[in-house]
Amino acid sequence: MPDESDDQDESSTDEFEVLPENWSALEIFLDCSTQWKHAPMGGLTGLEYPAVRTVMEFHAVPLAEMRERFKQVRLLERGALNEMNKANR
Repeated sequence: MPDESDDQDESSTDEFEVLPENWSALEIFLDCSTQWKHAPMGGLTGLEYPAVRTVMEFHAVPLAEMRERFKQVRLLERGALNEMNKANR
């Protein structure tokens, strides 16, 4: 009998492509996974930005690149919040 997992299409996998220019921002975002702010009535409101700065320093992001990397992390944050909000509806 065939295994049902063989019938899954590629869109159901957890793998995705990351462009090289976005890799650093993704690593920073993932390392901030425990730094979400929680709303008083539940749910997440966003990342703790001082923690994002600390993580960027751990990753040795040059000062001249921090602003751009922060913008990229915020885009990832917004996308994650949108998906988490969809899941909670």
